[in-house]
Order: sequence, then C-alpha cells, then structure tokens
Amino acid sequence: MTAPRDRRSLQRAAARQPGDPAIHERLARTLLAAQDLDGLRTLQPTLDSRFGHQPFTHLVAGHAAKAMGDRELAAQRYRRALALTPASGEALYNLVDLGAVERDDAEGRMLGDLAGRNDLPAADRVNILFALARLEEKDGAPRKALAHYHEANDLARSTLAERGIRHDEAAAERCLQADLANWQARSFAAPLEPPAIDLTPVFVTGLPRSGTTLVEQILASHPEVAAGGELTVGPAAERDCRRALGLAPTDPLPPPADGTFRAALARAREQYLDGLFERGLDARWVVDKLPANARIAGFLRLLFPGAPIIHCSREPRALAWSLYTANFAAHEPWVHDLAAMEGVFRRHHRLVAHWREALPAPFVAVVYEDLVHAPERAIRALLSSCGIPFDPATLHPEKLERPVFTASHSQVRRPIYTEAVERWRPYAAALEAFAGIA
Repeated sequence: MTAPRDRRSLQRAAARQPGDPAIHERLARTLLAAQDLDGLRTLQPTLDSRFGHQPFTHLVAGHAAKAMGDRELAAQRYRRALALTPASGEALYNLVDLGAVERDDAEGRMLGDLAGRNDLPAADRVNILFALARLEEKDGAPRKALAHYHEANDLARSTLAERGIRHDEAAAERCLQADLANWQARSFAAPLEPPAIDLTPVFVTGLPRSGTTLVEQILASHPEVAAGGELTVGPAAERDCRRALGLAPTDPLPPPADGTFRAALARAREQYLDGLFERGLDARWVVDKLPANARIAGFLRLLFPGAPIIHCSREPRALAWSLYTANFAAHEPWVHDLAAMEGVFRRHHRLVAHWREALPAPFVAVVYEDLVHAPERAIRALLSSCGIPFDPATLHPEKLERPVFTASHSQVRRPIYTEAVERWRPYAAALEAFAGIA
C-alpha cells in the first residue's frame, strides 16, 4: 500500500495546482492503490467537474465501482473513458473483466482490430491482448486464446524487464535455503506471552489465486471478524525488527530466549497491532490476507503464538492457468512466465512442507477444491480450526458488502461455485509441467 505521507503530499500538490490533471490523476490512482475509497469519493466530484473530459476520471471511478461490486456503474464509467480514448486497453480489459463484452459485439470487434496495433503503448496492448484472450476462451476457442495469452504475457514480461524488473531464480533459491536452515522447531521454544488484548490476527497465506480471497470473504462474513485485505504490516514489522537487530533478510535470528531479541519482537508486535488500529481493524479476530506472508510465517508465529496461520492450496495446473490469465498489472514477472512459475510453485511447496513440520499449531490447510465442492463441511472445519464459533453467515460470503480489490472481485460476489475447478483442462498440454507438484 502507498504510504500515508505520499497521499498527503499529493493532496497538498493538488490543492496548490487545482487545474493540473497529471497531479490529480496521480492522487486518484494513489488513493485507489491504497484502497482509500473514502478519500476517492471525496475527490471524485472535483475530478468530474474539472477533468470530466479526461479518461482517467472515469477509469478510477470505474475501478472504485468495480471494487464495490457495482458492475453497472463500473461499465458506464469504463465506456465513458473509452468514448474519450477509443484505444484504451485499460477500459476495454475492465469491460471484459466485468463480463460486459461479447466477441461479436462492437467492443469485441474493436479488440480484434486493435490486437495488431503495434503503435499503441505497451500497457494498452497488454490489456487488449488479455481481453481478447478472455473472449476467445469464453467462446471455446482454446488455441486462439492460448496464443493471445502467450503474446500478452510475453509483452508484459518484456515491459517489466525494460524497467529492470526480472525474476531471479538463483536468488529465490538462496532465500528458500536460508529460510529452511534458519527456521527450526527450536525457534519457537520460548514464545512471547499472548498480547493482553482481545484481538487475534488470522493470517491467510498461499500463492495468489489459490482461494485466499474466498477464504477471507468467508471469514469476514462472521459478525466477530474484520478483514483487512492484503495488509503489508507484517512484512514491514519483520523488516524493521531485523533492521533493529542489525540482521540481513536471510540471516538467522537469535536464540528464542535472547533478551534483546525478545524485546525487539515485543516492539514488532506493537508495531503490527498499531498498524491494524490505524486502519480501523479492531475486532475479536482480524484477517490479514497477504499471500506473501507465507514467507514470514515463522516470524508471525513468534509474534502471535496462538494466531491461526491458514495456508490455501489449489490443483497446481488450475492455479497456474488462473495466474497466467489474470493480467496482474505491474506484478512479479514470474506470473507471466510458465517456466519461472513452475519453479516458484516448487519452492513454495517446499517452504510450506517445512512450516508444517516446524510451526506450532494452529497451522490450517484449506484446499480450494474441497472448499467449493463441500462448502459447509469445509467452512465448519475452517472455523473450528481457527477457534472461531460457527455462524450461518459464513455459508453465504457472497452477501457480504465490502470492497474487494483483488482479481477475484467478481468471483467472491457469487455463491460458492465449482466452474473454475476444471477451467484449465482445455490447456492441459501447456500446463503439463505443473502436474504432480505437491
């Protein structure tokens, strides 16, 4: 998330230069990235009155409406942006993502015409290719869809590489080896006393698109649970704790009984809890759904000995296809490369197997396929494992009204369904390397 000081700096700049569209676009997109919908609602009338002729005004309004589940308003805004910039890949992709475009309607034909336009900005081309691939997949044309997905991902990866963002396989392996060596069962021999407050974090981890958003939505449907989304307070606390101890990211931590280390852990826990309270997250249980927390699960267990750590998993070919087709904007480059993705999957599974052996309970496994095929049984088991009493509202997570900013924004607003389980099968040949990863 964007730091509050960055937002405040942009707000001051916008006040000093009320007619500058570039500053207002940066502010609007910063508020959106920070998931600050209240701030964006406050800003939106200004955008509409001063910059209604600018596509960004309608794009950010569309993104906010989509996060809130207002598909009709989102589509209206995206179409207004498209009217102002007919080759807007951002508008077209999001219309397809909403399910508002068919392959043979005007916008679908427009995508086909634009797909070969190499003169367009790379960001627009990536969005257009992903959108066209989605339509081809929906229409049952897997060969055409796969070709467009490959082209979209290759272009996205090369665009990241031009910015110096590349996947470093060797560095990732070194990091994993350090984690396996540094975190052993003895690391948890002398845990901190539980915090003297009636709040328990619930950490939802796993690879992206493994069901983490659905699990968060289920838990957040409970009247005693609040959801924070993809919080960054855990990694920030871990980073600051290591810095205070003079440790590099892969250095082993001191012995669990070391007084200096325990004092640093106590400060890190206070920093984490302060981060929750600053975001208004004050409930009996608070869900922290950051897939990357899988890497620091040991550190989180040190801070909160009794907090549930949930790991979500999914059939690896289904997960790989979901990631490869998701169009993650400015994300990790490995999501755009099936070969690199295979390595990420294998390292992740090695790390999770290690946590299962080393971490004290509760370490809760949730399998996406089990969850969607037998939701009541899986949900009851999940709540029981987390120490959360059952509530019937958790069986209907689609009824919960809250903003969802992940790629699963539309899926979690539907009753739990099974269609996504087999989506990968027409593309099995391209996903063969993922078979059997466990």
